[in-house]
Amino acid sequence: SRDVGPDPTQVHVLGKAWIVLRFGDEVRAFADRCPHRLAPLSLGTNLGGRLQCRYHGWEFDLAGDLLRVPALGDDATLPRACLAQPAAVCERYGLVWLAPEPPVCDLPDFTEWDDPGFDTAWNEPRRTTAGAAQLCDNFLDAAHLPTVHTGTFGVEDEPYIPPQTVDRDDWVASTTYRVQYRNHDDPLVATGEHPLVQPQDLYKECRPATTAFIRLDFPLTGKRISILFSCLPATAEETVVFKMMARNDFGGDPELMAESLEFEDVVLDEDLAILEAYPDKRLPLDLRTEVHTRVDRLSASYRRLLADLVAD
Repeated sequence: SRDVGPDPTQVHVLGKAWIVLRFGDEVRAFADRCPHRLAPLSLGTNLGGRLQCRYHGWEFDLAGDLLRVPALGDDATLPRACLAQPAAVCERYGLVWLAPEPPVCDLPDFTEWDDPGFDTAWNEPRRTTAGAAQLCDNFLDAAHLPTVHTGTFGVEDEPYIPPQTVDRDDWVASTTYRVQYRNHDDPLVATGEHPLVQPQDLYKECRPATTAFIRLDFPLTGKRISILFSCLPATAEETVVFKMMARNDFGGDPELMAESLEFEDVVLDEDLAILEAYPDKRLPLDLRTEVHTRVDRLSASYRRLLADLVAD
């Protein structure tokens, strides 16, 4: 949200250029081209309720309808022309969300973000060559934690994951894992009152196309960390990763939260070391392409969600 002001800002979604801008308190988005000569509207000017193309001065209203063609004069009959808009655009959790086509479901219900009992922050967006769906699938996976995240929170000698069921409600799939976690943030670890390795109830939820949400509950401390993870497929070769966090174990300490954000960046580095090495950045939706086990049930459900989205 902080990057969107009254002047048009160009963004890319699925390889297509869009502009986002503010008209007062409203955020609007349009395809980055004027219907007249297809000039980039990202070069245009916000006239306060009207958007003007820099090339020939055509002006459009908030709905994208043509209001004025200077070369024709003020009394001219205007051609039918309008700006291409996305199906939906909204602001939530400090981000601007754009749907190129009608969205099939709402965004995750990140209640902790507005809960005064939680400290909130988000990592700086990260650009990567890893695929957006691959990144989301990785975020949903629990089996890689003791092998990939050995430098952060993974427990190498605790790879076993008890059986779990996956719930699917329309376009949302979720499950809860019981895993082991190296809880460096627990102050009682340093005193010896708590062990470093602690059980964790790990709730994971996915929604199409590339957004996931997790809640990490620690039975030993009664604390919670919630993370919203969303990947923007800018192009076929570039993904932008957004990661927002809320936690109730720091008591408002800004230094602890800053350290936590640095920790999360290292966690992402560990994932990217694997995912950026993939030669094919696509996620296969045919379940016969890969071998799946019972611990991959949520990942399989995510593939089914995406397959249903494509079919729909």
